[in-house]
Amino acid sequence: MEPVEEPTPDPRLAEPLASATPEEREALLRELVLQLAAEILEAPDLDDESNFVETGLTSLRALQLSKGLMNDTGIEAPLVAIVEHPTPSLLGKYLAEAYEADAD
Repeated sequence: MEPVEEPTPDPRLAEPLASATPEEREALLRELVLQLAAEILEAPDLDDESNFVETGLTSLRALQLSKGLMNDTGIEAPLVAIVEHPTPSLLGKYLAEAYEADAD
């Protein structure tokens, strides 16, 4: 059985996340969630408060979003986090808090 690789952040995002204030980091992550979710859900009019489930989130699309976020940020983004934080705003805040917790 192969070892599970830790997600590694996109180098284009790693530096801005590392140097950002907590508020800036949350905004960067919210924007990333919004961008990825709009692409995966094929919903270009998605906004910060759009509910993922109401805009067509399925289990497969949730998995795509989770993997995309982990690939881009290196932050663990479990499926349950997407369900418990069902908007770009809430999920961005969750990711920012997870980033802070990992940095400690």
